[in-house]
Amino acid sequence: MKPAVLFVFICILITSSNCHREKGINGVNELSQELLKIINDAPGTIGIAFVSDKDTICFNNGVQFPMMSVFKLHQSIATIHSLEAISTPLDTLLLIKRGEIDENTWSPMLKDYSGSEFFVSVKELLKYTIESSDNNASNILFKRIISPDSTNLFIKSIAQDSTFNIACSESQMKEYHDLSYYNFTSPLSAALLIRQVFKDSLCLQENQEFLQKALLHVTTGSDRLGAILSNDNNLFFAHKTGSGYRNSRNELIAHNDIGYFRLPDNQDYALAVFIRDFHGTENKASSIIASISAVIYSYITSALK
Repeated sequence: MKPAVLFVFICILITSSNCHREKGINGVNELSQELLKIINDAPGTIGIAFVSDKDTICFNNGVQFPMMSVFKLHQSIATIHSLEAISTPLDTLLLIKRGEIDENTWSPMLKDYSGSEFFVSVKELLKYTIESSDNNASNILFKRIISPDSTNLFIKSIAQDSTFNIACSESQMKEYHDLSYYNFTSPLSAALLIRQVFKDSLCLQENQEFLQKALLHVTTGSDRLGAILSNDNNLFFAHKTGSGYRNSRNELIAHNDIGYFRLPDNQDYALAVFIRDFHGTENKASSIIASISAVIYSYITSALK
């Protein structure tokens, strides 16, 4: 047996206190075997957390997975709370000077704001941060509204699982790629957080609905968890992706997606898939995430038959 296989089984046993299994054992065993095959065939470490009202199943939940842009979900929740705490609306305008902008990073907002200085609302910055994973928007929010450290502390105070850490901004990770490993999470922590966004009250209703809508309109990573979407399954699907640099071994530091799914019958589930230190292409990593999503969707829908 390969070490990776053994580790996965040990991880399941160790995390049984928070990654439990309640459905018929045969169905869960079949699901586990399918997921284990995907995990063990992959040239990297794969972490999975699947959470529904009836099941919570995790693989490699004890590994620290670099979040990359997945942390922007945490950041957005903390930003909204920070403004609500001082009764400041999300429509508040910020004056941005060109010197605050990195012209050589992933930043779709640069197509819309090209002047030497410009005004942009916090709400627009949040939309860019969530929907298109804009690095400049994220950096500005960290500088102007709430820092990475304060974001980390606040989300830990409301999260159902605080097994994560946020220490660095996108600009810091761009300068020193290894800092990406300091923004990490367990798969279960991430799955529970995105589920909270749709199941719990985290902020004012208007602001929470804005956040939910932004997650529904994410434009990155359509070939990952959401690859199962089609006209005939009518899935409600919201997600946040994260994609990483390459480390000194030429491995992808991270390639991730966390999602919230709701079926037409209102059955729902959250799924987080994290990949770290992956020796392969981004397309291959995305296809692995898509395969895991398809296996979970098949498991859920077969139980309804």
